[in-house]
Amino acid sequence: MVTVCVSSEALALLLSAEEAADVRYAVRVSLENAGLEPWHDLEAEYFDRGGGGLLIARPRSPLRRRGPYQHRIRRR
Repeated sequence: MVTVCVSSEALALLLSAEEAADVRYAVRVSLENAGLEPWHDLEAEYFDRGGGGLLIARPRSPLRRRGPYQHRIRRR
């Protein structure tokens, strides 16, 4: 595993075929090695390049909920 970029907002890793089998583990280890808190939920994309690939991950954003006083904007 080669860490290309790691921050609290995004992560890019080059993974071998064996490491790509457990994406959550690879992301958690990379974040912990950088001294960052592991994400509870994540979104990831994996780009296969034969014997391995590029993994780009980020924390999943929370679902937005409307409060009782928030209204939709009507557009015409």
